[in-house]
Amino acid sequence: MNRVLKVMLVVIIFSFSGLFAQDEEVKDLNATMEEVQMEIDAAMEEADLENLTITLTDFDSDSPKMGVFLSNLDFEDIYEMHYDYNYGVYVSGVTENGPAQNAGIMKGDIVMEFDGEKVKFERHLVNLIKSHNIGDEVNVKFFRLGKIYETTLTLNTLQKRDKDVIITKKGEKKKRLPVGDGSGGWLPIWYMPDVTEINTFLADLDFDDETFSEDGFLIHGGGGMGNVGKGWFLGGMGAGYEKKQTTMFDWTCNDTLFFTEPVKRTAKYSIGYGGITLDKRYALSRKFITSIGFMIGWGGTEFVVKQSKSNQGLTNFDFDNPSANMNEYYDYKSKLKLYSDYMLFQPRVAFHWRILDWLSFRAEAAYMVSYSSEGWQAKRNGEKIKLLNAPDTNMDSITFSFGPWFGF
Repeated sequence: MNRVLKVMLVVIIFSFSGLFAQDEEVKDLNATMEEVQMEIDAAMEEADLENLTITLTDFDSDSPKMGVFLSNLDFEDIYEMHYDYNYGVYVSGVTENGPAQNAGIMKGDIVMEFDGEKVKFERHLVNLIKSHNIGDEVNVKFFRLGKIYETTLTLNTLQKRDKDVIITKKGEKKKRLPVGDGSGGWLPIWYMPDVTEINTFLADLDFDDETFSEDGFLIHGGGGMGNVGKGWFLGGMGAGYEKKQTTMFDWTCNDTLFFTEPVKRTAKYSIGYGGITLDKRYALSRKFITSIGFMIGWGGTEFVVKQSKSNQGLTNFDFDNPSANMNEYYDYKSKLKLYSDYMLFQPRVAFHWRILDWLSFRAEAAYMVSYSSEGWQAKRNGEKIKLLNAPDTNMDSITFSFGPWFGF
């Protein structure tokens, strides 16, 4: 521990020399600290420490102070705060009862102008402060929560106080991990609704015993979202699916006379849904984030069975005699349509892995909850009819999605 004490003594000596005299000049210590950084790292490794806390004392000086802690803006700050300008300095903290706090400036504000001059970056603002004298009144323009304000600030010295500085093992400034900007992508979704009753119904019409997979099927969609601040993302998505199957059947017509006709039957199953999404993201690292959220929207599903005479034994079409050709081969058709519309709510959990700056991989698990106020309805040959013994099938389902996401 002797080396740790030695390093602490060196830093304390620097504090008494006035290097920490003002908050705006904390970065002036960097050059000096580089000279003792190797000692700090070695001492901390020797003591098996992850962090070293040193109490420093600030003293009054003859230079003017604003009483703020500053940092340069980055893209994430600008995006999350909805700041539309390309200049300014972020206020990461204010000194208690200091000039800035007394003038109404708070942590989280962006200083835009100082004494009529646009503030470009942190060092620029420090130099502007140094160019004035203690007691000078200056006009400060700053940004807060989407609005621009102005205040008059009196530069002054600061009261003596103690503060703790935590130095990490690598001596690096800890930064917030990015949660991304959103963007969008293709959504391949594994969807598993209950279609048992529908398959039983279709089997009675001479289709396969399992016309539509009861283990689920892949549907396709797309979505997008944008960062609306503080890790919240607002967006939208939609997906759809359609599958057809055809079977040949010897149909017995009993309208007037009993006779058998070969007919073709086609069954089509289709679903579609979409809605608004809201997610809260949490950064695990610079490349991995997770999110929880939900989709709320609407959707529908339908089954259509069509029947028509089989096209067996067709002759060539005579363009010079269209009337006779059309009359001879005209088919009566029948169509049955079962359909239902739903309100949907889908809680979900997602995981993003950033591969490139513009590309990431997204995985999601969710559960679709559906509600229909009218239930299943039916139409025969285009006219609405009453549906007896309606199926219990709905759009409730566990869903899984794995695919590329363009952005992060």
